[in-house]
Amino acid sequence: MRTLAIVLAAALLATPAWAARAPDARAGFVKSCETQMYYSTAICTCMADKAAAELSPAAIAYLSLPALDVAHSTAMAKAMSGSDRNKIDSFMKTAPHQCQGK
Repeated sequence: MRTLAIVLAAALLATPAWAARAPDARAGFVKSCETQMYYSTAICTCMADKAAAELSPAAIAYLSLPALDVAHSTAMAKAMSGSDRNKIDSFMKTAPHQCQGK
């Protein structure tokens, strides 16, 4: 049942209605970045801007999950395409370095 809820949530994240809540998603991403990756607000804000331009709403939501929320992150990862997972991987390898010094 929990997995179904996660899959439905991921589907909802991909809908245009989610775009209206973009500032909340961005704020959640920045907060998660600061608390889990220990980057500065400036770096996390830069990364949020890059994420909005490069990643899907579902990918941004995935990156905003608490690091120890294994059940939800696993379910979301399984619901994503391989392409989305690759984009997340590439983003996390490049964005922090691109945003350093900002």
